[in-house]
Amino acid sequence: MSILEDLTRLTAKRLERRLEELAGEALPCVSAVPFEANPEEGLTVGLWIESQGRRDVLDLARVLETEPGGHVATGWSLLSPSRPHPYWRLLLRVHFERPVLCSFVVRFDIRDDASDAMRRSLPLLLAASGFALAFDRLPEADRPVAWVPAPAAHGCVYEVLGGASA
Repeated sequence: MSILEDLTRLTAKRLERRLEELAGEALPCVSAVPFEANPEEGLTVGLWIESQGRRDVLDLARVLETEPGGHVATGWSLLSPSRPHPYWRLLLRVHFERPVLCSFVVRFDIRDDASDAMRRSLPLLLAASGFALAFDRLPEADRPVAWVPAPAAHGCVYEVLGGASA
């Protein structure tokens, strides 16, 4: 079983510092769209993620297609708006243990403006059973994607969806 870095044991100050580090290294999500849905497996949301040239994530879909059945862990984290970043930063942490060791964070920049596309995607992220990750492009059914389960805990997504301001 894959395990994400345990952030619960950090003091508030160290937690904020660690989340800032993760957000700084994170791969930005450009778009979240409905991808696939069925009664047995639920809703899969497709995420267009900028790879920023990381070869390990660019090759992930191919590796998972040839060697399915790996172990992956996912989790949400949240950074409230601040002076240097006047928007919410929702972080999807992903850690593959097998078939390949690969860890990365996907960052969703969410503004308080109701017309913000990422804010409008929050209900999709909440309803998702899983995510189809496509790097540097929109997810498409006929092209390989990396499939990951949606995190079970949604508390921080609710917080942003509720529109709480810092």
